[in-house]
Amino acid sequence: MPRKKGVDSQVDLRADDTSALDKIARLLGILATKDLNQRNDQVATLRAIGFSVAEVASMLRMTEVHVRVAAHHGKKPKKKPKKRA
Repeated sequence: MPRKKGVDSQVDLRADDTSALDKIARLLGILATKDLNQRNDQVATLRAIGFSVAEVASMLRMTEVHVRVAAHHGKKPKKKPKKRA
């Protein structure tokens, strides 16, 4: 008589799938920002892709507060340097 899979085994598989999907998402986020030098640009790109503040902080090894500040600075238009005469 074949054994039926219990609810516990299905829950374990879903947990493993989520973990794998998280790793893939992080890798894609890192690849999307690999050519950006400025942290503000990296944060803005990852937030635009759809990552949460906590996820961006974890990927870039920053605090959540720093991510929020960098995202705010990324929204501001960049100032042009003043020309000296």
